[in-house]
Amino acid sequence: MMERVLGPLPRHMLERADQHADKYIRRGRLNWPEGATRESIRAVLKLPRLQNLVMQHVDHSAGDFIDLLKRLLAYEPSARMTAEEALSHGFFTRHGNRLSL
Repeated sequence: MMERVLGPLPRHMLERADQHADKYIRRGRLNWPEGATRESIRAVLKLPRLQNLVMQHVDHSAGDFIDLLKRLLAYEPSARMTAEEALSHGFFTRHGNRLSL
């Protein structure tokens, strides 16, 4: 589901997976979990990308919100936004209101 909404996992992360991840990764790709039914697979495949999902529920000024979500949900931990960085993001500061921890 995460891959469908956020995009594929980075190749280098899949390549670093050890033998304990074999049931989750096949041929360099994330595998469906055991017990996944055709119905559940179809439901996941119908999910829109994050940007489209947000745009279905908010007005067209959601650019800051989408950027914030993408940065908070980044697969790569070193690229992921911290809570402090998130509070300084334009989504929160756009109207001059600064939140603090």
